[in-house]
Amino acid sequence: MISRMFAIALKDLRLLSRDRGALFFTILFPVIIAVLFGMVFGRVSTPGPLDVVVVVTEDGPLARSFTTALQDDSALHVQLAQDKQQAIEIVRQGKAAAAIILPDGFDARAEALFSGGSMPLDLLGDPSRSAELGLLEGKLMEIGFRQFMLAVTDSERLARQSTDINRQLENDKTLSKEERSAIIKLFSGAEELAEARKVDDGKQVAKGGEMTEFRPVRIRSEMLAQNKANPPSTYAVTFPQGVVWGLAGCVMAFVTTLASERAQGTLARLRAAPLSMHLILASKGMACVASSMIMQALLLALAWFAFGVRPINLPMLILAMLVIAMSFTALAMMIAALFRTGGGTDGAARALILVLAIVGGGSIPLVFMPPILRSISVVSPFRWAISALEGPLWRGGSMSDQFASIGSIALVGLVCAVISLGGMARWRRGM
Repeated sequence: MISRMFAIALKDLRLLSRDRGALFFTILFPVIIAVLFGMVFGRVSTPGPLDVVVVVTEDGPLARSFTTALQDDSALHVQLAQDKQQAIEIVRQGKAAAAIILPDGFDARAEALFSGGSMPLDLLGDPSRSAELGLLEGKLMEIGFRQFMLAVTDSERLARQSTDINRQLENDKTLSKEERSAIIKLFSGAEELAEARKVDDGKQVAKGGEMTEFRPVRIRSEMLAQNKANPPSTYAVTFPQGVVWGLAGCVMAFVTTLASERAQGTLARLRAAPLSMHLILASKGMACVASSMIMQALLLALAWFAFGVRPINLPMLILAMLVIAMSFTALAMMIAALFRTGGGTDGAARALILVLAIVGGGSIPLVFMPPILRSISVVSPFRWAISALEGPLWRGGSMSDQFASIGSIALVGLVCAVISLGGMARWRRGM
């Protein structure tokens, strides 16, 4: 009896080793899942840099220095925009928490730090990320103080500042004798600090109290009142995720049905009728598209009437729903075409859908993912489906941006359709 048990077990192991699909999803796929979850949940303890967009309206040396300091700071991920309007659009699309504008006259104001001037900054923020904006203001103030200390230890700049200050003191009749003397002493001490820093740059040459009133950076904050990237409620974010999981269910049902009919010989019997294989598959694809559209309509109608999530562009939302349904149908066709056995097809569908959901934001929002996963997510239809739904549902933005999201999910569907055609041509010959 024991020898028979070992023989049956050995037979099963041999069958498993010959089924490449089952072997992959039994051994390699758990490893992939373990790595992906490690990357995702590792993000929780090590939050990544804050995304900001910077606009430099006047290309001066001090503006360049401040921008370089922003780019070199590990707490920030900086992208540059050509103008203020482009920066605002990036923030409204949810691609950055805020836009930092270095306005005209930045260098002139920064040069006048010791005479009451300051580095002016305009901060245009996303109101849905107010906590992050508070941290960003503190970071800007920190960078401003670092730039100020660089100015203090720059003897050439101090010489220019001293000349300007002396000229202003001579012309300013409103200052008292004590005030004029205090300002002169301030610059004398700053010049001594710069000279000492030149002698030994690595030694701390001065100690003093904290400057509580002086602010080298003057931040003018403004929330984008018309910011469409601010969801009306959490349901506006969660329902698109629910839709893509419903689409995953439709894909699974379609793949499982097609695999079982193929294994049981139902497709072969259908081919005996005066029906072409293309017609049979097109009919099944039509059923998958119809079920996907019905599911999306029901979920979004529930969001509208029960939770107040009203679409801001209904025709664009309907177009996005149709393109998404067709793209996920193409994904189902591709999975069904690439695997021969019913078990391999079913396992591939579950595994692939789970992976695409993880990297595409179906489970965890993209903002909480590490950069490498955000880069990988461009191949996931989940990412583009969520983006295509959020645009007309609540995010808004320009028409070109919304068409770009819809075009991206359509492109993913087209790639899946092309791959499925080759796979189906192969297994149709084996029927």
